[in-house]
Amino acid sequence: MLVRVLVVLALLAIASLAYWWWSRRQGRVTRVDIPGALTPAVLGAPRGYRATFVQFSTPVCAKCPPTRTLLTRVAAEYEGVSHVEIDASERLELARELDIMRTPTTLVLDTNGVVVARISGAPTEAQAREAIEATPPGDSEYAI
Repeated sequence: MLVRVLVVLALLAIASLAYWWWSRRQGRVTRVDIPGALTPAVLGAPRGYRATFVQFSTPVCAKCPPTRTLLTRVAAEYEGVSHVEIDASERLELARELDIMRTPTTLVLDTNGVVVARISGAPTEAQAREAIEATPPGDSEYAI
C-alpha cells in the first residue's frame, strides 16, 4: 500500500513539474533567424514588409545618385516597399560578404529579408518594377 501511495505521489510530482515547465514556455518570444536573411540591424534601417531595395553605392559612383532617385520613387509607388542605401566603402565587410563587386548593385529582399533578386549596375525603371513584381507579397496583417 505504501509503495502505491509513493508511486502516485511520484507521478503527481512529475506531472506537476511537466505542467510547470510547459506553462513557462507558453507565450515566450523566441528570436528566429532565417539563414541568409539580412536583418534591420545589419542593414541599419527598417525593411519594408513586402520588399526592400538595398542599394550599395560609393561616393565616387556616377550612376548611384540617379539609381537612388529611381529606386526611391519606385519604392514609394508600392505599399510595403522600402529603399535602403548602404555606402560600400563604409560597410566593406558587408559588401565582401554579399559579393558586391561594383556599384551600384541593388539587392531585392523579400518580406523575411532574404535576397530574391540582384541587379548589378544601374537598373531601368522596368527592371526595378519587374524585381518588385517577382517578389512574393508578404502578409501585411502579420508582417512586422
